[in-house]
Amino acid sequence: MKLEHLDEDGEVCTRHAANGDQLLTFATIGTRVVGFNHDLASKLQGVMMALDEITELIEGTGDPELRRAAETARTALDDASTLLSANRALTRTSRKTKGSLRDIVTAACARAGVRAQGNVPEGQVEAVIPLLVQALGLAIDAITGHDRVVEVSATREGDRVKLVFASSMADPARSVGDALALASLVIANANGELRCGREHRLHVQLPLVG
Repeated sequence: MKLEHLDEDGEVCTRHAANGDQLLTFATIGTRVVGFNHDLASKLQGVMMALDEITELIEGTGDPELRRAAETARTALDDASTLLSANRALTRTSRKTKGSLRDIVTAACARAGVRAQGNVPEGQVEAVIPLLVQALGLAIDAITGHDRVVEVSATREGDRVKLVFASSMADPARSVGDALALASLVIANANGELRCGREHRLHVQLPLVG
């Protein structure tokens, strides 16, 4: 397995080398992620049940400060459950299904915590959708760095779509090579291609189906 990606000229990128030792560490830790997610889900369920009991006791006292504290804890717990659900989706299936290209890009940008500007054409992509979203979000996050806005442009050529993500970040992410190498493998598995470009650009091609 080659830990690399291509540049805008179709050559192996030498600007963003991947750290094989770091990726091996992450991969080793990742083998435990299914069990970890299960254990964490059980713990969160226990906290939720305890918080339900605490909330009932608070209602009996009518103390507004305690009620606010319980509501804050509830919000944090709900957020943690949402994050866990997203991570569990990555390990639940390896089956390819069809998904909206627009929804995939929107979810990937949300996963990267960036605001997307531009339009994405309609179309369906066949892939392991949660994994593709994660990989694309990983790559987008790498090129945006501290800049949390990305410009998206798209052109459709026959049964393929070319996406360009552009950022005006000043400093590249330290792990950009690792992120792009992993994302490139996942996108290739969806019969697509990832290339990094000059001026903090990311070029992604994906086949459209149906």
